[in-house]
Amino acid sequence: MKQKKMNLIKMSAVGCAAIMGVSAVALPVHAMTFSQTAQNISAPVQNVAPTISGVKIQEQVLTTSSKYLTTNIKVPQLTGMLDTKYQEELNDIILSHAEKDLAQWEKAAAETAKKAQANHQEFNPYDLYITYNLKSDGTGSPKGVISIEIITEGSEGGTSMPRIDTYNVKNTAEAERVTLPDLLGANYKAKLDADILAKLKEDPDKYFLEEYKGTSEEQTFYIEKGDLVIVFPKYSIAPGYVGSPEFRFSLQDISTTVTKPEGATKLDLKKVANYTNTDGITMVSLRDVVNQLSYDLKWNQTTKTAEVKKGAQWTSVTLGKDSYFFAKMAPKTLGAAPTLKKNMLYVPVQFVSDILQIEVQH
Repeated sequence: MKQKKMNLIKMSAVGCAAIMGVSAVALPVHAMTFSQTAQNISAPVQNVAPTISGVKIQEQVLTTSSKYLTTNIKVPQLTGMLDTKYQEELNDIILSHAEKDLAQWEKAAAETAKKAQANHQEFNPYDLYITYNLKSDGTGSPKGVISIEIITEGSEGGTSMPRIDTYNVKNTAEAERVTLPDLLGANYKAKLDADILAKLKEDPDKYFLEEYKGTSEEQTFYIEKGDLVIVFPKYSIAPGYVGSPEFRFSLQDISTTVTKPEGATKLDLKKVANYTNTDGITMVSLRDVVNQLSYDLKWNQTTKTAEVKKGAQWTSVTLGKDSYFFAKMAPKTLGAAPTLKKNMLYVPVQFVSDILQIEVQH
């Protein structure tokens, strides 16, 4: 039975997605370890600025009992998606990221305050703010696309650097993550990078032209009123006063709906080694799959993990672990863990259709 595609995007925390963060201990927010449980007092969920149609946002407020940290945390939770399971998992990811950030900032603030007291130094409370913007509710153009931006900004009393996470999702019965290749085609990068560079050169005194290296594989972006908006981290290509640089491009001449590129690659099941396990699940050779589809494969002997990469796509599978993901989506099970057979790593055929999103031709 075909399982739902649950590809959730860029946060950073991702995932993996890969967005800039700030920390109270010289570490990015998303890179911190969370050894202390947050003391979260959740305010009642309340509707905030409901849209006329399409998905809506319910706002959950997180607070802290720490006297060393000032917070203003508003966590968006989506309602009204057609795929309720996907919606539940996406909301859980968004909320858990906020809870982990809060826990880490509580811990860092308390540790720094303790050191300051021991050294008879003044300590000013740290600040943590989380806000959001629903950029597209699914009723605009491209049709069916939900786009939300979440801004996480922590400060130790000096200059701060916000982390911007965006989630772009196609609101269908089987929801899925929307990527730049979905919107612009598989070979989008060269043209998009050139277009952004042209905008930088229009105001060279405002930007660090030498720091611009093009868009990344997990580029931050959102959709708003039919426009594609590319977002860069603060300080990455411009002085701090510019904030987080954004570049807007119209999608009206590209597509009115998000679809997979025409003539998309298919996997010919007859040309890859495969077998049916005792549970009736078709297992395919990962090496044969990546060779046929022109993916890169890297094996980590220490962790028994295989990394699969092609352009903006990246995922990994671990021997014996029935947990699969793409970018920032919630991990999902496919009914069988990767297994070794005659020194070849096999994965469920659903890994190709559900995770790589490649049609399987039997």
